[in-house]
Amino acid sequence: MTRALRARLRALAPNLLLSAAAIGVMLLAFEVWARLAAPPSGKERDERARYTEHDPVLGWRKTPGARAVYSRREYRTEVVINRLGLRDVERSYEAAPGTFRVLALGDSYIEGYSVALEETVTQVLEKSLDRPQCRVEVINGGTTGYSTDQEYLFYAHEGRKYTPQVVVLFFHYNDILYNALDRYYRLPKPHLVRTDEGVRLENDPVPQPPPTPPPAAGGAPARRSVRGSAAWYWLRERLMIGAPRVFDRLGRLGLWDPLGGDGISDELLVYRRRPNPDIQAGWRITDRILETLERETEAAGAQLLVAYVPSIMEVSERAWDLTRMRYELPPAAWNREFVWKRLQKSAADGGFALLDLTPALRREDHGIFGEPYFVRDGHWNAVGHRVAAEAVRTGLADRRWLPACAEAAPSQD
Repeated sequence: MTRALRARLRALAPNLLLSAAAIGVMLLAFEVWARLAAPPSGKERDERARYTEHDPVLGWRKTPGARAVYSRREYRTEVVINRLGLRDVERSYEAAPGTFRVLALGDSYIEGYSVALEETVTQVLEKSLDRPQCRVEVINGGTTGYSTDQEYLFYAHEGRKYTPQVVVLFFHYNDILYNALDRYYRLPKPHLVRTDEGVRLENDPVPQPPPTPPPAAGGAPARRSVRGSAAWYWLRERLMIGAPRVFDRLGRLGLWDPLGGDGISDELLVYRRRPNPDIQAGWRITDRILETLERETEAAGAQLLVAYVPSIMEVSERAWDLTRMRYELPPAAWNREFVWKRLQKSAADGGFALLDLTPALRREDHGIFGEPYFVRDGHWNAVGHRVAAEAVRTGLADRRWLPACAEAAPSQD
């Protein structure tokens, strides 16, 4: 080594050491941040149990005056129930003179526990339509865990009391399976059977659920312990969600376990091109429920719109790739558009209006630059609720189902 080279290395050494130290500090800071940002342990803390109670017809209902806080890795929200058992502003059964009412029926997407109340689809829709000289109320009849059967029963026993002019039922893919079952996980639920006139509640009253320990007291949930590097875990998880094909290729090179081998849930079987007998039974009772709801809303002087709520994998290509690879779904046997296509047949046979929210949600899917779903939780974020509200407003206006003054109202962000 020449004297000049040794001199040059000695001159560079402080800069190299300083760069190495800076990189080390950055990696250490990243590791500390990743550990502090580690999500709470467990998927849920059964927040729903804090603000619901048993109902002999519906299985469960929201408790008037109750409240709970959802604390998840992607959001923290408070759910407050009004005096009539809705996650909504205070309402009365009787509308003020000249007020036009829309009743929304649905599950957790419509209850909207993943966003603040003012960000829910019903509140956003109401704010876009309501004006001092054109009163419009959009009533939130959504309840977490409900399927079409419970949404129909809610309308029949409670929702009709609000005398809505329009009823919007938000339909999600997992409704199909649970419409044919008398249990939602461990919770007993209504079991409707088909009759010549429509549907009949078979398990009347719905049994009480088995006793469970009371919900834990409030407070921050325990933080998930991380083995090894939390920063490495963070990077790996984001790569799996954001680029599942790359994640899988790297897994096959030995960096981590590749995708595949996850057990598929019964709910996902609705996307198989050849549904099994349980899914076929779910579709039969679903068809009858929707036909009955159409007939009863029409008899009450209301219009029924069924709005299809796609799952995140029906909207996001990345989520669909991840789903196919995790559950090893062969493309020839599975179709993520199968539920929507089958629901179109239900609408044609049952005579009810149908609105697909998928195109509007896909237009707002910009990946890392913004998307309408929480990528881990799978529910709509504030963007998803806004997009759904705009699509429903347009769908109602196109059908001339809104009062003229509301159709002319400017949309509000």
